[in-house]
Amino acid sequence: MKRFKITKVLSLALAAAFAVSVFSTNVFAASRADEYKRELTAEEIQCIYSMFDAEYYAKANADVVDALGTSDASVLFAHFLNYGLWEERQPSAIFNIDVYATRNIDLRAEYGDDIVAYYVHYATHPEEVTWRVVPTLGDASRNNVTVYSVYDMVKGSQSAVKEGAWPVQVPLSSPQAGMTDTQIIQAYIDAGILQ
Repeated sequence: MKRFKITKVLSLALAAAFAVSVFSTNVFAASRADEYKRELTAEEIQCIYSMFDAEYYAKANADVVDALGTSDASVLFAHFLNYGLWEERQPSAIFNIDVYATRNIDLRAEYGDDIVAYYVHYATHPEEVTWRVVPTLGDASRNNVTVYSVYDMVKGSQSAVKEGAWPVQVPLSSPQAGMTDTQIIQAYIDAGILQ
């Protein structure tokens, strides 16, 4: 009987600790997004719109589709502008804001943690696509790159991120040269690195 009570108490304690950690993580992400959120100009909105893929956004963010009750492109774009952008949700399969900021040290030095500046730069400099890195998690993984949040970038510094910054993606233990972006993302999910 005592063993059952101890097991039950430990299970409840573990469940409570898990709930608190999940809640704390979500609160941290929300507060961080709120810290950076600002009004966008018409030009910024147009740049971001040019990169937005509603079909991808709906597939990658089932929670948003469930909450909104629709996968209408204009409704999803409005969600992205008001919430997803600031929460670092990705607008398309071909652009990951954290990878773009991490891997382009010249832009990091210029823009720091200004998330919108990276979107505008990418959208307004198509000629740079030929020589800039591919801004996807798969490309970062294939090139063994540790990726940090755009919010951890430091303006004026080409190499530094904020002290205490945690990576949003670390390289897998083996090179992923032959894998597609989808396979690499699935490997991260299987390894418990991504959700």
